[in-house]
Amino acid sequence: MRRVDIVGRALFALAVAGIVTAADPSTIFAAELRDSTRVPVRLLGEINSETSRVGQPIKFVVITDVIVGDTVVIKKDTVVMGIVVGARRMRWGFLQHKPRLAFRFSYTTTSDGRVIGLRASPQPTGDPLVVINRGEKGHAMLWVGGTDVFAAYVDGNYEI
Repeated sequence: MRRVDIVGRALFALAVAGIVTAADPSTIFAAELRDSTRVPVRLLGEINSETSRVGQPIKFVVITDVIVGDTVVIKKDTVVMGIVVGARRMRWGFLQHKPRLAFRFSYTTTSDGRVIGLRASPQPTGDPLVVINRGEKGHAMLWVGGTDVFAAYVDGNYEI
């Protein structure tokens, strides 16, 4: 009985050693998430020029899986974080100030938990902000809510 146990452990050790040595270092990463990959997102909740403040964190959700090759690198319903970078109420008076509302994408996570930086433009040197202009014509407030879809873009190359 003891001999069978020793032989079984030895075979298991050899099998594990064979699997480990057979692993090719080039196959460690399943996919490469490239710079400027589009990530479609939807805002959770709403922001507006009346009540939102600069520095306020905002949450989005990925609306479709982001797939590279055969690998899902960012799953649908993954949270995307952003931040309000411009918010100003409408001001009436001698000089009228139009409302302003803008935000910036910050990051999301991959399906294996890695943090991925995001930006608002497909070009690395493009405008880093999303400027909201809904309600600009004839309205005293700018707003965006949960039915609006935005495109965030991967900022940099990542091996997944």
